[in-house]
Amino acid sequence: MDTTRASEPKHIPRVSLNTLGVCSIAVDGIVQSTVPSSCFRIATYLLLSGSRMMMSRQRLKSIFWPDADLEKASANLRQNLVRIRRFQDENNFRLIGSNFTLVYLMPDGIDWDLREFLDALEGEDEASIVSACEFYGGDLLADIGASSPEFEEWLSEQRERLRGTLIEKLAGALGDDTILSPAARSLCARKLLAVDPCNEQAFQTLMTEAAEQGDHARLRHLFERCERQLMNEFGVGSSAGTRGLYSQLSRNLHSHPPRNGSS
Repeated sequence: MDTTRASEPKHIPRVSLNTLGVCSIAVDGIVQSTVPSSCFRIATYLLLSGSRMMMSRQRLKSIFWPDADLEKASANLRQNLVRIRRFQDENNFRLIGSNFTLVYLMPDGIDWDLREFLDALEGEDEASIVSACEFYGGDLLADIGASSPEFEEWLSEQRERLRGTLIEKLAGALGDDTILSPAARSLCARKLLAVDPCNEQAFQTLMTEAAEQGDHARLRHLFERCERQLMNEFGVGSSAGTRGLYSQLSRNLHSHPPRNGSS
């Protein structure tokens, strides 16, 4: 009898979970198309609101099916957990587990953008700030369909909290000339604009970069884009600080054009 196959170690897949921006689960680099949407919702809720990444079944029923009677809510949760367990079994990994009273996370060994983003926010060095930019792919559960009003209210609050924390982190880093290298400053300013399109500090950083590179066309484009963005959003132009910076940078470029190596 051939026992070779039976003695082979069980393959442990590499699992990547994205819940910021476009939600997905990839197993060994292959994005799965049959992920239950409840997997993203429940995992995210347990991570951000659970006590030690676990929560009672009763609490989950009340947040996801607040208007259903106890029997129906229990059946709904049970069916969703069965779908999640089946998906996990088919792909040989564990993220969400449960028993008679609790639902809990087992995220160790899983690459999860939300966990990595939260960890990066704790750091103050350039590597942490750059990582926060890279892991924040967009709003939390951005492409997952609507759930109960209670969950959607919670989700809206979490989206605003995460976005606001990132904006504060990037603004603080851009305001300190000692933290970031030029490349990191550029990355952070561009991410800040992606998250907060009217952020004048980010525009000022990129305008200064354009001037340092001798790119007057880009400098002008950034200033005009800033003006349009603020006018479209708030009905006002840029601040005196932004206008003054643009005038100063433009004058400096005209007075001291960059050398291009030609004689």
